[in-house]
Amino acid sequence: MPPPRVGVVIVTMGTRPRELAALLASVARQDVPATRVVLVGNATPLTDVPDDAWGLPLTKLPLTENLGCPGGRNVGLALLRDSDAVDVAVELDDDGLLMTARLRSPSALRAWWGGFFEGLRTPRGPVAWRTVWRMTRLGRPPVV
Repeated sequence: MPPPRVGVVIVTMGTRPRELAALLASVARQDVPATRVVLVGNATPLTDVPDDAWGLPLTKLPLTENLGCPGGRNVGLALLRDSDAVDVAVELDDDGLLMTARLRSPSALRAWWGGFFEGLRTPRGPVAWRTVWRMTRLGRPPVV
């Protein structure tokens, strides 16, 4: 069986060029190469990203307005769907890296650990189904 054709949508506002470059390099290093990569620029022209970045099959899609992460993702996924060139779609934000630990500042680490321990100290019940439905409608389904 042939490997799946993987399409990747990356949403950026152009404010994290170093992280975006690291993410594109990470996508290029995957075991299953991406068939198509759509880079969505939320209110950014994407002029600082070369068309042949890391040898990826890159399509740049600069948007004139910031649609937010869900809106940018939906535009990119619609482009992938219309191309009919992928079996699997992956959506990434420009601050995420594949198979790589994210580096954080000391203040961000303090905030993350504070939230983690607060979650351990405060018992929470299961999420209500109406909350799951609302989160899904808003484009952010809960991850189990």
